[in-house]
Amino acid sequence: MSRSALSLLPLLLLAVGCSRPVSSQALGLEYEPPSGVKLASEEPGPPAVALFEGGLEMRSVPGTPPPLEAPPEAVLGAAGVPVPGRVMNTAKGTLPAGDVARYEFLQGDARTFVYFLPRKDRFLLIRFTAPERDYGPRSGRVERSLSTLKLLR
Repeated sequence: MSRSALSLLPLLLLAVGCSRPVSSQALGLEYEPPSGVKLASEEPGPPAVALFEGGLEMRSVPGTPPPLEAPPEAVLGAAGVPVPGRVMNTAKGTLPAGDVARYEFLQGDARTFVYFLPRKDRFLLIRFTAPERDYGPRSGRVERSLSTLKLLR
């Protein structure tokens, strides 16, 4: 390899593999979105909302959250969010940030997943929507990135 090619390699690796961590006091979290997904806007709320490019939204809703076992309609209603179609499946699980409920919806040619993460005095709602043809690979990248989610309060 030539000397000039070697000098460009670190810049190329930085540009390709880099994602910018997001720290939000309004949402009370730190998060590293997948590579190529950037924070588009943030509203302090309440509820505080962070919109990312590519169909990802995080919403911190103040107040007593619904129970983890609540149906998706109750959780979305408490967040002031319409139900994004027909429920395809529901599951409970755990992220490093805590216990979650996960819901998946289908409406037309779009799929949406929602993660519900209750806390003592608020809850975090994470929504991702994409066309069904792109949903699998894109949703997988977003879901893997949720392991970087850290709650600050």
